[in-house]
Amino acid sequence: MTPPKEATPEQQIAELEAIIRRLREENERLREKANHADSANKAKSDFLAMISHEIRTPMNGVIGLSELLLGTGLESRQKHFAELILTSARNLLTLINSLLDFSKIEAKKMVLDLSPFDLTDMLLETMELYTLSGEQKELQVEADIDERLAPSYIGDGYRIRQILVNLLGNAIKFTSSGEVSLKVTIIDRTANTDTIRFEVRDTGPGIVREKQGELFQPFTQLDGPAKLRHGGTGLGLSICAKLIELMDGALGLNSVPGEGSTFWFQLRLPVAATETDSQDTCCCLDDDEKMTNQAGSGCSYTILIVDDEPTNRMVLRESLQRAGAGIVEAEDGRQAIDYCMTRDFDCIFMDCQMPVVDGFEATEKILANAADSNRPIPPIIALTADATLDTRQRCQDTGMKDYLLKPLNFDELKQVIGRQLPDLQVHIQGRHVIDRDNEGESKAGDMIINPEKLEKLGDNIGNLGPVITVFLQTLNSRFTDISRAVQAKDADAIARAAHTLKGSSSQFGAEELSGLCRRMEDMGRSHNISQADPLLREIGRAAERLREELSRRGTGNSHSST
Repeated sequence: MTPPKEATPEQQIAELEAIIRRLREENERLREKANHADSANKAKSDFLAMISHEIRTPMNGVIGLSELLLGTGLESRQKHFAELILTSARNLLTLINSLLDFSKIEAKKMVLDLSPFDLTDMLLETMELYTLSGEQKELQVEADIDERLAPSYIGDGYRIRQILVNLLGNAIKFTSSGEVSLKVTIIDRTANTDTIRFEVRDTGPGIVREKQGELFQPFTQLDGPAKLRHGGTGLGLSICAKLIELMDGALGLNSVPGEGSTFWFQLRLPVAATETDSQDTCCCLDDDEKMTNQAGSGCSYTILIVDDEPTNRMVLRESLQRAGAGIVEAEDGRQAIDYCMTRDFDCIFMDCQMPVVDGFEATEKILANAADSNRPIPPIIALTADATLDTRQRCQDTGMKDYLLKPLNFDELKQVIGRQLPDLQVHIQGRHVIDRDNEGESKAGDMIINPEKLEKLGDNIGNLGPVITVFLQTLNSRFTDISRAVQAKDADAIARAAHTLKGSSSQFGAEELSGLCRRMEDMGRSHNISQADPLLREIGRAAERLREELSRRGTGNSHSST
């Protein structure tokens, strides 16, 4: 048999050249496909940004006006219909946010917003909401929070809250009886970093081992009756897993069918520096339980609301007028610039997307004009329906001091005002909690004394008489301490004295007085005490009302647990 003839060097070179040509052609085809894919991803991102704005703008009106409507005197049937509107709108917004988050994660455009935040405050606020949700299902909802937590950590507090909201919401949704608990523990501590473990435990039906891994896959739900009863997109846990991965954390599940489930995750969070800590704490202290009515407080602030949508302006106006501030409205950026040329504002809420002149251009011109004419530069707060990180960064680069996302979240509005105008005595009704049992109409924070808290205190310590007597004996001296600090214009002393009276009065459920003291403490911590005198008068009147109420109840009466 004749052996095959070897190819000549010329033939080998020709074959190599042919291979190179084919590789170049294939690379060119792959490059074209990659360009098409990049163009498609960019188009998808642009589309999502546009859809985010277009959907969130009308949602702002639906949710905001529903909140305001529920604060008016409605008949029982009207209130029921309004609550259904609000519930549906919130559910739709949750779906929108989940889809947007998932799309950003898939496009690898999800970026964490790392900044100082008060973890303990965030946990308490979150648990307050889910305690109410649990009561509606007759579930016991409890929290065990490690007292060693630092006052402030560096991390993405918004995303950590999002993870907890998802886990707690699922636990309550799938648990028909028993309890749901949150346990937060420091499991490792170095000089500047804490490793924190979060556990959400429920007494629900549990999950078989074979199905546990599927829970963290997108668009996945467990088969069976639970799917039909509870619905959902199947994105929540998948998003949680991706967020925890972005934070370099760990996530897991322990579950036994018929005994319940425990979802846990661990994060390493750097402890914030002391100065940043104190600043951040002062802007996150408000909560619904300690709000008080400051109508007629004598505040002389003037706030400019700039938005081309009348509904959006109405929602903000109705919310802010409760603070007693003067409100001026502008329909576009050009009108806002003209207003700012002739008068000064203490704060400006600026919509980003408007005709004629948009919010970004208006902000730049307002700030430049103020600087050129040596006039006060007001804090400008962005109002936008675009939740993308690029828009947030653009707001910061333009000179806007803060950021509010549409639809308006009243709790976030309170926090923004606390950061930018800490001495504005605001009274903004927080997130409306739908009252399934129609029990009472009083709002937390309006009470001289919350009877439920007072009763709970009595259940814990027995006879309240001696404790009330001691409190009344020290009330005058505590108020005198605040008065002296205000007269001396000593911000640090104001914060310390107000903090002391706030703590003691809150023990009795004295929500009116403790809420006012909390606001005074915020002023001192922020070293912005221009409105301390009128607030001091409010504290004096609240203290006298509390004294009368406690005296009326009788300091010598016993109160024992039944």
